[in-house]
Amino acid sequence: MARRPQQDPRVTDLRRYRRDRARAERAKSRPPEEPLLGANRKGAVFVVLVVTVLAVLAWLRVHL
Repeated sequence: MARRPQQDPRVTDLRRYRRDRARAERAKSRPPEEPLLGANRKGAVFVVLVVTVLAVLAWLRVHL
């Protein structure tokens, strides 16, 4: 009885091929990830600064 080769690269694993092809399709169809506050770093810094100032003003109003 002939033995099957363990790691023969000539033997194609169709399940793995289809799985890899499906992963590539999903990765290709997914939109590129964008940062939470957008691509403009200065805009993100401005938003964080405004939120901080508003939080400080609200805290001062409660505690004074």
